[in-house]
Amino acid sequence: MNYFCSSPRICRAVALSWLILLLSVLLTGCMSTGEWKEKGQKDFQNGKYSEAISAYDRAIAITPNDSELYYLKGMSLYEMVRYKDAIDAFTDAIRQNGNYSLAWFWKGRTSYMMGDYDEAVRSFFKAIEIEPGNTEYWYYRGMALSSRGQYDMAVQHFDKALLIDKNNEKVWSARGFAYNMKKQYEPALYSYEQAIVVNPQNAENWINKASVLKAMGKEAEAEVAIDKANLLYKEQEKDISKKIPKTPMQFTS
Repeated sequence: MNYFCSSPRICRAVALSWLILLLSVLLTGCMSTGEWKEKGQKDFQNGKYSEAISAYDRAIAITPNDSELYYLKGMSLYEMVRYKDAIDAFTDAIRQNGNYSLAWFWKGRTSYMMGDYDEAVRSFFKAIEIEPGNTEYWYYRGMALSSRGQYDMAVQHFDKALLIDKNNEKVWSARGFAYNMKKQYEPALYSYEQAIVVNPQNAENWINKASVLKAMGKEAEAEVAIDKANLLYKEQEKDISKKIPKTPMQFTS
């Protein structure tokens, strides 16, 4: 008695299923490294990070010495908040290419997110060694140093970043924070004021300025900055409310 094909109709269906499966395996098996990489990048752009990782793994199986594939896999893992696995992927990319500055940078970023500031500082240092003209590398190493309480060194890094891009709002703000933590209020105030020059519409810049002015005993000036921040917050709320329907929208099936 044939338990698999109790009737010709079932036999045909089973055979067709196996044929489709075989064709699928053959077709995917014929994809090149570049095709798997392209699929991974499309999946990443569409937020399909698990699928992207699978695609990069298939590409790596074909071309295991391609550093970019490990880097791209690491980025997908980072987006999934799988930080330890992401660090492993970035490390694999570096193992294939020790001068891959982006892999060093994102290894630093991921280590920073895990609270491993020592590894972050080391990784950012390597990225800077390879690409010293990148503002982001100096900024993030400064942030890691600041998180370790090394505010003097952090300021030096922020100053390096500002030599490259003097209109970088977040660097001015981070510089202000470092000086504020050192209780050096004059340079902290100057830094926050420069952040305001770059982006006067950011209420947080005005709040930061107000906090320093209060620490300096300049209450009246601090109140002016707070009023400006409150005005900006109200304006932002109005902008948001314009986009929200006044009455609930009705959805039909």
